Amino acid sequence: MNPTPTPGDMPRRATLTPQPPAAPAAPGQRPAPTAADAITPGRLTGRERMVTLYPAGICLSRMTPHTRLVALTLLGYAHTRSGLLTRRLPTPRHLALDTGLDQAQVEVHLQTLTQRGWLRKHTVATGPRTGQQVPCLTIPQVYLTQIRKSRASTSGQGSAPFTTEGEPT
Repeated sequence: MNPTPTPGDMPRRATLTPQPPAAPAAPGQRPAPTAADAITPGRLTGRERMVTLYPAGICLSRMTPHTRLVALTLLGYAHTRSGLLTRRLPTPRHLALDTGLDQAQVEVHLQTLTQRGWLRKHTVATGPRTGQQVPCLTIPQVYLTQIRKSRASTSGQGSAPFTTEGEPT
């Protein structure tokens, strides 16, 4: 007969030994990215649009399918170029109805998106909502760099246009 374990039977916690600081990177080398670097919002340039890059970034991320669903649902409410959610700001209840998830689940997924750098608060600088904090979709710089590399490598591979019969023109 096995006795029921008590807290006294548990092993002692391992004490953490302080880690020495990382050596600085050699000249010409980039330092290793930190967790803060991973969620730094990337900046869209030129003709890049949030509506095309955000889904590509979400697909690259390793988030759960429901978190991706909430993210892509938010994209439908966002400005196509900037990602600002100003006009029709969805509540967790609206997102729950749109996604088929429970409202509490939606709130958890919104928190996950915020923690991972895909959603942040933005202070509006102009217009009727000047000074207000509004949600804004962002693409973390790590993923934006991957998307740009992927697009650069595929843009060089031109494809021939096809007619309706499938014959090259």
